[in-house]
Parts: sequence; structure tokens; C-alpha cells
Amino acid sequence: MLTLRQTKQHYLRPEIRKTILRVSTDGNYSRSGHWQDTKNVNGVEKEIQDWYRRIEGKQFKYEMSSPVDYNNMVLNHRTIYWTLNYFDKGIYKLNYSGISSEQSPGISRQHTVAYSLGIDIDKEHGKDIHDPDVKKAVEDMGQFFSDFLREYLPNSVYCLYSGGGIYLLIHHRTLDQYYNKYLRRTDPAYSWDYMFRVLGDAFDGLIKTKENEFFVVRPEHKGKVKADALNNSQRVFKTIFSIHKKLDYAVIPLDPYDMEIDFDKAKLPICEEVIEDGNNWYTDYDDGGYFLVNCLKPYLEAAIKKKGKDIAYDSECYCSTIPLDDISRWPPCMQNIWTLPSCGEGATRTLADFVSFLGQIGLSEENARQMFSTVADRWCARTSNLFESYFRKMKTPTCARLGSNDNTGFPKGVSIKHLGVCVPDLKCMNAPSPYYYVDVKAKLRWKEEEKQAKAVKKPANEPFTCSQRVSV
Repeated sequence: MLTLRQTKQHYLRPEIRKTILRVSTDGNYSRSGHWQDTKNVNGVEKEIQDWYRRIEGKQFKYEMSSPVDYNNMVLNHRTIYWTLNYFDKGIYKLNYSGISSEQSPGISRQHTVAYSLGIDIDKEHGKDIHDPDVKKAVEDMGQFFSDFLREYLPNSVYCLYSGGGIYLLIHHRTLDQYYNKYLRRTDPAYSWDYMFRVLGDAFDGLIKTKENEFFVVRPEHKGKVKADALNNSQRVFKTIFSIHKKLDYAVIPLDPYDMEIDFDKAKLPICEEVIEDGNNWYTDYDDGGYFLVNCLKPYLEAAIKKKGKDIAYDSECYCSTIPLDDISRWPPCMQNIWTLPSCGEGATRTLADFVSFLGQIGLSEENARQMFSTVADRWCARTSNLFESYFRKMKTPTCARLGSNDNTGFPKGVSIKHLGVCVPDLKCMNAPSPYYYVDVKAKLRWKEEEKQAKAVKKPANEPFTCSQRVSV
């Protein structure tokens, strides 16, 4: 394992520092930073991470275009992340000590001026990237996505070896046409807040469609690799040249025309050839109009139709006013997840379900994060962005969805049926979801809302029309 001195030497190399700062900056706009360390706490390896620099009790986002903020992170921490968002300067003046986790995503969308749509291609849980078959699966999926995107954006697709897989990013300036059309709009139908979320959901829909197509043509790679579709309000990837949190590798550029991971090139110290690749990385981009109209438009339209229906985190997420932290009173499924020794396949969606439950039952962020980390550590599961994405932002899925056969395509597929943790008791029969099992007042409110909804339901012969359309 690298020492802190070695990591500092790496990050302070002028050519590495220059590249990270360059790709973090676009005029007056910049990416925000995030660090992560793995530390031994009482004999247990724990992941420690933070979004903020702290000054006299105040918390401010790290500005990755700032040499001062850059130095503050790399002189003290091993793994450096940046947001796919580019933010205006206003966000770096906000004191986040007075901003709740529920408010943070909306603030991020408000201050976002551009976004690098990204795909995180990763080995499946329990697999080793050094296994030749797994490495081949990751490379082949990366090449599949790169080839597809370059049909529309030949100069805008950038790839990195992430340590456990491959990052693909689309240059943010490619979508200037979209940002210019909707940025800072406040009309209810197509506000920037709304259309920013539509964009992320649309690209995520495209990712899952292409992932399914990949496994049709390359079925031998099933169970070895996956494509994460999580373009959200403040998604983070490791920066170029960041050091992996466990492996002594750096994040290095890959050739989008010839996707081959070279472990030796990723080892520190980075050679001059790789440094030069970084100098030329993320420099050119295309006019993305053709991509928007001919590729992404159907997914934008589909995302608009789904808003308020299938995407739970867009609806108001009611939370219990009193923390319901008596585990013995939780529904059997959540008690069993809490004590489940291991998870294996489906750990990501199960943790998301668990986090959404912790958020809705009123636990404090500190206690919920501790419980989340306890389960994730026990399962040796990936945790990147999960807590931030779903705590008090996603409703606990209904029992019907948790027990369904739809166990693919997270975040749509949230089933935990295969784990055997759902062992219904009599109380489950009258609760539509784990949240309503534990919060009696919420269940009564839900029943009243259902009753009122039925009372005002349109007659069956009255046509329903939807006039929402998107033009790009």
C-alpha cells in the first residue's frame, strides 16, 4: 500500500496537477471535489469520505479549479473524485453546514451549468479485474459503448481505466445546445431543474438499453461486467490520475478506438507516455445536435412521460417526524437485510432499498449512514454515491416491487425476492410498503389519500390526453 508521502509526490507532479486542474475548469465554471480514504478503525477497514473543507465551523464545497483546494485535498488524502457537473461560482460561497442532505441535490442542479454524461463500466461484485475473463468482459463492454457513441460524437468520447473498470465520459460542451435551451428557465413545464433531471434519466435509459444489447451479442460476459446508470444531481467519478482507494494504480486514459487496460501503465510512478496521454485528454468535442435529435430524443421523451410515475425520487418523499429506530418493530424484510451476513448479486439495489427505508423512517443522517456502512462493509459491497443518491430522496419501494421478478436494470429493478429476506407476518398484509409497516400515522394518511383519489377519479369513458412534448 502506498504511503501518504508517495501519494503526495504523485499528485504534486506539475504535469499531473496541470491536467487535473485543466479538466476541472471551463472559464468561470468548475467541477467540485470529493475525497475518500480507507482507514483502519479498531481493526476494521472503514471508508472515510467528505465533500467539504471546513473553516471555523462552516462547510464549503471543494472547488477543483482552485490550486488551494486541490492542494488541501491531495496533501491529506489518497483518492480524489470530481463531479460530472460543472458549477457556477455561487455554489462555492454556500455554507453547507446549514444545508440538509434533502436540499443539496436541488442546490446542485440550480448551480449546474454543464454536465459530462458518464458511464461507469465495472466488474460485477465478487469478480476480480485481474481475472483475464473479467478484464476481457470490461474491455469489450467499454469498446461496445465507445463505438456506439462515436457514431454520433466521433471527437467527444473520453475513456479512463478507473482501477476496477472503465469510465466513459461525453465532453460537456457537446450538449451546449441543450443547456442553452433550458438553462435557468423557470417555467413550470420545462424548468432547468426539471430538464436537468430529464437529461440524466434519458442517458441512463440509453445506457440500460445498450447494456441489454451488449449481452445479446456477447452472452459469455454476463455476470462479469455491468454498466452503472447513475447520472444524477451530483455524480462523482475519480479524477484522471487519481489513485485507487485500495489498488496501487492511478486512473489513466484509454484509447476509445482500442480499449485495452494495461496494468503496468497504471502503476505509480506514471510514465511520461501516460502523462502525455493526459495532456491530450478531454480537449476536443463535437456539435451534439445530431446526437440529441437522432439518438437521445426518444429517451428524453420517455423520461418526460415517466416523471412523477415510475421515478420515485421525483415525488415528494415523506419522512417520519419521530425517528423509528426500534429495529424490533421494523418489517421482517428490513430486519433481515440489517442482519444478512452477505449479499452477492443485487447488493447495490438492496442497499438502495435499505437506505430509502432509513431515510423515510426519520433516522438522522449520521445514524443512517452508520447503519448503511455497517451493512455495506459486512457485504464488501460498492457504496459510491448510493447513500447520497437515495437517503431521503427515494421512497421505499412497495412490497409488490420488492417481491417482483424484476431484478435487473437498477434503479428501476429493485427486487430483493432472490435474497429470501421477505418473510411476511400478519402486519405485512395491511402495509403496502416497509415504510407504512413501521409508521402507522403515515399509513393512515396514505389510506385517506387513496380514498380521496378514488372519489375524484375520472369516469372511465373520459379520455386522458398528454400534451407534453420535448424538442431539441
